Amino acid sequence: MNESPRFPQPAQDALQQFPIVFRDDGNYTSLLGAAWAPGRVNIIGEHTDYNDGFVLPIAVDRVAAFAGRARNDELVRLWSTHFQEYAEFSLKGLPHRFEQQRDNLSSWARYVLSVVTELTKVGVTLSGFDAVVGGDVPLGGGRSSSAALEVATAEACALFSNGLFTIGNQGATLKPMQVAALCQRAEQIASGVQSGILDQAASCLGRPGKAVLLDCRSLDYRYLPFDAPGLSLVVIDTGVRRELAASAYNERHQQCEAAARMLKEIIVRHEPENELAKTITALRDITPEQFYRYGVELPEPLRRRAGYVIAEDGRVLQTVKLLETNAFEQLGQLLWQSHAGLRDDYEVSCGELDVLVEIAHQVAGVLGARMMGGGFGGCTINLVRNEAVEVLRQMVEQQYPARTERQASIDICRAAGGPGYGWSANQQTFL
Repeated sequence: MNESPRFPQPAQDALQQFPIVFRDDGNYTSLLGAAWAPGRVNIIGEHTDYNDGFVLPIAVDRVAAFAGRARNDELVRLWSTHFQEYAEFSLKGLPHRFEQQRDNLSSWARYVLSVVTELTKVGVTLSGFDAVVGGDVPLGGGRSSSAALEVATAEACALFSNGLFTIGNQGATLKPMQVAALCQRAEQIASGVQSGILDQAASCLGRPGKAVLLDCRSLDYRYLPFDAPGLSLVVIDTGVRRELAASAYNERHQQCEAAARMLKEIIVRHEPENELAKTITALRDITPEQFYRYGVELPEPLRRRAGYVIAEDGRVLQTVKLLETNAFEQLGQLLWQSHAGLRDDYEVSCGELDVLVEIAHQVAGVLGARMMGGGFGGCTINLVRNEAVEVLRQMVEQQYPARTERQASIDICRAAGGPGYGWSANQQTFL
């Protein structure tokens, strides 16, 4: 474990709030401590995770945070600084009492309950706790505030278990990718969206100055440098909030599965001697050459959905090679291509996202831009030369409200570290 000299600011803020929100009723069994986990920006590889493909995210310097104390009973009591409301549930009877307790909770607290429930399913020992929940990951803005909250919940549970279970790579109860998979399941039961593992993995695996290439089938991963001094990663929020469960996200998932099944049948019919074709289970298994040859036999819109995913997987692997040689100009071109595919073939963009990408196209020094996240709102990611950041900001402020009747917010992100926790008495933290 690595020691860090200080807590992230949202964790410090939550620590200060705790004694104001919660009074010591004699039930506490620990010092005051904090846990946190970062949001993420996905450089490229959108909607490929649930197709067993490749993704290339970074964890960012925005976190969800818990600050609190362990209890001597099975109650979990929470105060959200964002929503300004309490939530309470009991560890007693989980996982069997999950649905009964979920129905009495607000949306944000259901994510916490879902993670706690998944932890009980894998047999870890938990303690009740009181905590202030805060953070600075924008909600609904495409930087995965929900995954940050989920991973931070797991870290908080480890902290308040007083050593009964741990998270880490060496000798720990749960390894980071086990936590990511557990939090992915929690996301699915909390939101009703059959999301992939991208967001949770990015939060769990974050390292400063590094992107992580994740194979979403094998869950193997490796780090790549993402720290170009002359470039900034600019995230622009459309101000459009999207509810993935109410969107076409699950429909896209189903369409991809159907396209993979149909392509397998088509290829096997044309190439009965091709044993490898008989093992196709996801779009990740279809080569660009096979799609070029046989994709025309797919009905619309399945042909366009499959074409986008297969091309995007290729763009991820191209990006890896470009990062290894610092070829950021070419990487920018792949971002433009990714957005075009998401807009035209996968059809998950929206007018506001397209306007932001069009504005970015007008600015010399913007190497590439695309929509990011599930779609239908949220953010764009922009790879920008440092000297062009202010020009981009001014162009967005001038054009975006006039074209959309909305205000955009602009943020510069950097590749940051992963989750952690610690006790406030000596600022000892564990990452």
